[in-house]
Amino acid sequence: MVRNLKYIKNIIEGYFAQHPMVNDVKFGDTDKLSTYKNLKYPLLNFEYVKSNFNTSNDNATIWEFAVMDLSDEVTEFDVIDSTNEIAQDFLKWLAEHDDIEISGNVSVVPFSDNFGDMCSGNVFTVTFSSFRNNCMNILPKNG
Repeated sequence: MVRNLKYIKNIIEGYFAQHPMVNDVKFGDTDKLSTYKNLKYPLLNFEYVKSNFNTSNDNATIWEFAVMDLSDEVTEFDVIDSTNEIAQDFLKWLAEHDDIEISGNVSVVPFSDNFGDMCSGNVFTVTFSSFRNNCMNILPKNG
């Protein structure tokens, strides 16, 4: 089971850097996409959203993904279709990854938006399970 956020981020970046249908990978809020010069589409943007702590040390970290490509009224559905395939490839890969555990119920939702250019694609959220026990010996004792 995964131990930290940086490990998850590296796994995600490594996967999409090698994906033949993705030309650019960005990390952070999608609102920042318009600030980048020379984006190469199809593009994956992902961000860490939050962690849910559980006292049993089994925690959940939630990440949001947006797979997108340039589109117009004619190509919009084709772009949504191809980015849906990219999302499903990634989810299948995660489900079979030896080191990663995710929640199995993920909704892939189509969108069309304007990030400086008209883009279409899919957005989905993945919940990764993580375990943290190395802080037990550094916490103050009660009483």
